[in-house]
Amino acid sequence: MNQADLKLIQQCDLNLLLCLCVLIEEQSVSKSAHRLQMSQPAMSQNLKKLRQIFNDPLFTKQGQGLQATEKARNLLPALQQWLQLSKQLILHKSFDPTTAHGKIRFAGMADVTQKFVDQLLAKVLIDAPNIEIEFIHKTSNIFSMLESGELDIATGGADLPPSNIHGRQINAERYVVICHKDHPLTQIKQPNFSDFMMFDTARYTASDIVENWIDNLAQQQHFTRKTSFYSSSILVLCKAITAGKHIAFVPDRVLSHPLWQDQLVSYQVAGLPIIESMLYWHARVHKDPLIQWFKGQCIELIEDLKKGYIPQC
Repeated sequence: MNQADLKLIQQCDLNLLLCLCVLIEEQSVSKSAHRLQMSQPAMSQNLKKLRQIFNDPLFTKQGQGLQATEKARNLLPALQQWLQLSKQLILHKSFDPTTAHGKIRFAGMADVTQKFVDQLLAKVLIDAPNIEIEFIHKTSNIFSMLESGELDIATGGADLPPSNIHGRQINAERYVVICHKDHPLTQIKQPNFSDFMMFDTARYTASDIVENWIDNLAQQQHFTRKTSFYSSSILVLCKAITAGKHIAFVPDRVLSHPLWQDQLVSYQVAGLPIIESMLYWHARVHKDPLIQWFKGQCIELIEDLKKGYIPQC
């Protein structure tokens, strides 16, 4: 590093870079100040200095919070890498899951999670025996829960996340209509969308993308969609379908489950898009070695499931 570079770094308070990283992750002056245990005025003053250093506003006002500019978003990966390297230099050791402590809060779709949770726990008990895992059934507000820290990592559809939420595609799923084998729908030869709208729907509330698409299609074609049962659990939803009254729009993977194969019938829905399943985590844990290790275990097990159990789309 030449003398000019050394002089430039010497003139900069490196704590400001830490503040910038946290500000980009939290998108809020007050939350960032609380996280770094400093006053809100002090954080605001640091933001003013950062804007001068980078000759960029870095953030714009959005509601009660902030929206990072393109320049700020582009800085985040380098800032996170710098913080991670700094941590490793200070601690003088690499991440070792066998000595790690902590609690991981994970949200996922129950029918998929149940297929690998035993293998996941077996892996964690051996490789990370001091780690606690809390499974939270997937809700429709995973982004706000990731934002607040109620969740560390979660699965969901390919919703457009806030800029401080990272995502990785883990699967692609085709949705179908299901009903009980004795449901009146089975008496209709090659039913179409108008036929589906004749019957009560059980709404899968963990899949807003598909359900909203169906709502919009029904509205465009002037159909009234009758919904009288709601569940965010695919297992509960399928059990409700066996009562014989409702139909539901669900991922076609459910028909591969032995419990439903003999009870449920499925129908293709013309024009229904293939939905990407994503794994999401907040920017604040993007470089957290424990979360990254756990994420890797989940992805590995999901890939195994796709090869052996989950139908390819």
